[in-house]
Amino acid sequence: MISLFSAFKRRSTHRVVKIIMGLGNPGANYHNNRHNFGFMVLDRFAELRQLNFRRGNSAYLWCEDAESLRENGTSVILAKPLTFMNKSGVAARQLLRHFDIKPDRLLVVYDDIDLPLGRIRIRKSGSPGGHKGVKSISDSLQTTDFPRLRLGIGPQRPDVPSEEFVLEDFRTSEQIIAAKVINLCVEILLEFVNSEIDNIMSRYNNIDLCDIKKGVT
Repeated sequence: MISLFSAFKRRSTHRVVKIIMGLGNPGANYHNNRHNFGFMVLDRFAELRQLNFRRGNSAYLWCEDAESLRENGTSVILAKPLTFMNKSGVAARQLLRHFDIKPDRLLVVYDDIDLPLGRIRIRKSGSPGGHKGVKSISDSLQTTDFPRLRLGIGPQRPDVPSEEFVLEDFRTSEQIIAAKVINLCVEILLEFVNSEIDNIMSRYNNIDLCDIKKGVT
C-alpha cells in the first residue's frame, strides 16, 4: 500500500510546498495558555478554511490547505507538534523530511515574552532568543535560517517566573487583544502562501495593536 506521505512527495515535485508550524503544548490543560499562541493562530486559520487536523505520526498533527493549492498552485501544510514545546524540533525535522522542503519554506509561529501583547515581529532568520521551542527547532535542523512569526505575550509580571507566566491562560483583559492578534496573523499567513517573506516583513512589522488594550478591563 502506498503511504500518504510517499504519494504527497511525488506530487509535491510539481508544486511549491510551504509549511506553517504553530508552537504549543498538546492537551486540554494547555489549550488557552499564552505559550499556545501559535496553536491558536493555526486553529483559527484552519477554522476559517474549514480544515481538519489529522495525525501525521507520533510527532505532529497536520492538514493541507487545498484552497491555496487551487488558487495559486502552492500547497500549504499546517502543522502542530505533539512533542510538547521543548521538543518541537523533532516534529520540524520530520515534517521537512516527509514533505521534502528546505528550512526557508518553514514558517514558525510562536509566543514571545520579550514583546508586549499586541505586537508581532516577522523575521527571515535569527537566534531563538531564549525560546526553548525555537531552540529545539534550530538544533534539530542545524540552522537558524527559517522564517518566524513572533507573537508578543508580555510584559511578564515581576512576581511570576517566566516558566509559570507562559503557562497561564490569557486574562480576561487580554483576550480581546489576543483575538485581534490572531486575526491579523491569519491575514499574514494567507500572504505567506504567495508572497516573499521580505514583502510580508515590510508590510506588517510596523503594526501595533497595543492601543486596543486601552480602556479594556
